[in-house]
Amino acid sequence: MDSLLRFESTIKSEVTKQNYKRNLDSFKKYIGAKDYDSILSIPKDNLQDSVEEYLIHLKKTKNPNSIKALFFGVKHFFVMNRISLDWEIISKMFPETRKTTGDKAWNTKHIQKILDSTKSKRNRALIHFMASTGCRIGVLDHELIMKNLFDADSGCKGVVFYSGFKDEYYSFLTPEAVTSLEEYHSQRKHDGEIFDEDTPIFRLDYSIGSQPVKPLSSMTAKKITERIIKSSGIKRKKNGFTSEIQQNHGFRKRFNTILKIAGVNWNIAEKLMGHKVGLDGVYFKPTREECFKEFHKAITELSIDDAVRLEEEIKARDVKIQELETDQDRKIMNLEFIVAELSKRLETKL
Repeated sequence: MDSLLRFESTIKSEVTKQNYKRNLDSFKKYIGAKDYDSILSIPKDNLQDSVEEYLIHLKKTKNPNSIKALFFGVKHFFVMNRISLDWEIISKMFPETRKTTGDKAWNTKHIQKILDSTKSKRNRALIHFMASTGCRIGVLDHELIMKNLFDADSGCKGVVFYSGFKDEYYSFLTPEAVTSLEEYHSQRKHDGEIFDEDTPIFRLDYSIGSQPVKPLSSMTAKKITERIIKSSGIKRKKNGFTSEIQQNHGFRKRFNTILKIAGVNWNIAEKLMGHKVGLDGVYFKPTREECFKEFHKAITELSIDDAVRLEEEIKARDVKIQELETDQDRKIMNLEFIVAELSKRLETKL
């Protein structure tokens, strides 16, 4: 068995496999190895020195909070190929992690600028999708296909993330996000793409619609959002390697903030974020309908376009007025019934 096959044989997740191989390729390039097997031919002492020098290189060029993760693939390669390095020494060389920055969210004005800076239907649908569902960018690597979409009330759609896995959960698309996604899908169908339940919700760019469909990966999506944000002209303060608003996670933070402000049930808000908290995370199993009922409270503020948000506010106001009118009618009917009953009693006494 060659070194790469042995390296990949015990990695169950395709996403983890890609990340680990990316880690390993960076190390291979740094030491100038021509292939994976040639790494194993390096004398053990020299390999130890090379790994330590690579770690020092990463400390100079990467966020200290990410360095351990960048070493997972390197360590896995040597462990699976029975090369014993002194990992205790290497672990002592890891830098201390820093307090996490980038804890601010994109606001609605930011996202309006981001959307204004691109005409691509796919890219606009992607931004709306992240802003509306609060999903992690990594969901794109977990078979995000058409059968994961389902209809909800009020012009919304639901999405099943990590379908079939223990981390499966629901979130929802606002009517505005649904419109954007349907415009993108209509464009693909117009170009000749045939849709079925296994069609990727987001796909890579293409020249001819009939070409084999490849799903959009999280890595490509990150590059897309990076490019759009840069072209939007939005300036973000930086603290070392990290910006005050994280490129993709900023949409998720906005989603979380809006759910809390809108008064969404705390447990269901955590479910909509894909979080599992304590025993409630194990035993609390709200239905899709219960999740959507809470999500509905946040639709207006999750909407990006001012006109759409105003329309949602008017709809909410009309519903409230109708509820008040219905309640008022009910009270009047009750009063009329009471008056009628009193009149009957008076007539009986007379």
